[in-house]
Amino acid sequence: MTGKEILFTALKNGLTPRPAWVPFVGVHGGRLIGVKASEYLRSADLIVKGLSEATARYDPDGLPMLFDLQVEAEAMGCSLVWADETPPSVRTHPLEGGGSLANLPPFDLATGRLPLAFEVTRRMRETVGDRIGLYGLVCGPFTLAMHLMGNDLFMQMYDHPDYVKAVVGYSASIGCKMAQAYMDAGADVIAVVDPMTSQISAEHFSGFVAPYVNQIFDVVRQRGRFSSLFVCGEASRNLAQMSET
Repeated sequence: MTGKEILFTALKNGLTPRPAWVPFVGVHGGRLIGVKASEYLRSADLIVKGLSEATARYDPDGLPMLFDLQVEAEAMGCSLVWADETPPSVRTHPLEGGGSLANLPPFDLATGRLPLAFEVTRRMRETVGDRIGLYGLVCGPFTLAMHLMGNDLFMQMYDHPDYVKAVVGYSASIGCKMAQAYMDAGADVIAVVDPMTSQISAEHFSGFVAPYVNQIFDVVRQRGRFSSLFVCGEASRNLAQMSET
């Protein structure tokens, strides 16, 4: 079996000769080729070079194309703080203090660094797509909502839950567009990466997260591709709810 076949079999809950191996290479790809994260995440050529080096060193069964959960937020008007050894962080939150969704710029897949992600996917598809599963990483709707609202998100979950759900729902619609674009570019797996969900209860996960990530997963299923949900941090309290998405 090729690595890609092992990965696909594992994702279908089948038996494999060994565990599937998917190193989530992010700015580490820049480290492999000796460039700073702030340069790496702004260049399709550098990302392709870094992922190609990771492929040669690690012989993976799958790889993420771009691990930067701020790329959607940046396209929606959030300003970023760049660093040399980590992905950027979000500095400004356009919905902080209860702003209207109508005041956000229209989400355009041609904005900011979004085209870079799809270009990398197309180029990696041409070179290694026959033997390695390509992961398109989408910023999860809850995490994207926090980028837009800032820390107000957590208090507003209690004070104005319908407003928060509207923001998370809008973020999910962006996730659907990102998933479609990644699949059009050749991604095999869409990974919804929603780390901020590790900060909430199982009850809040069921109400503020599950219905919205499922919208993205429905889009992926309609295209016959694979999907996954990735939450870093202490997520054990929500594992049962995650498994039901």
